[in-house]
Amino acid sequence: MISDKALNEFKAIWREEFQQETSDEVAMEEATQLLTLLDAIYRPIKKEWAKQYDDETNLQNQRKNLDLG
Repeated sequence: MISDKALNEFKAIWREEFQQETSDEVAMEEATQLLTLLDAIYRPIKKEWAKQYDDETNLQNQRKNLDLG
């Protein structure tokens, strides 16, 4: 269940994006669908993967700097 505060924030964003008001029922349905979608597709990245990416990016940058110098 979405809190009243979250629902009102969602409605404010809806109003700003679409320049139209929406009912609580429609906003609740749309917000629930959005959260369901985000839950299905969002997975936090593992710390090991982030470190590996950072290490590889740093190595590539170091190689580029050596080539320029």
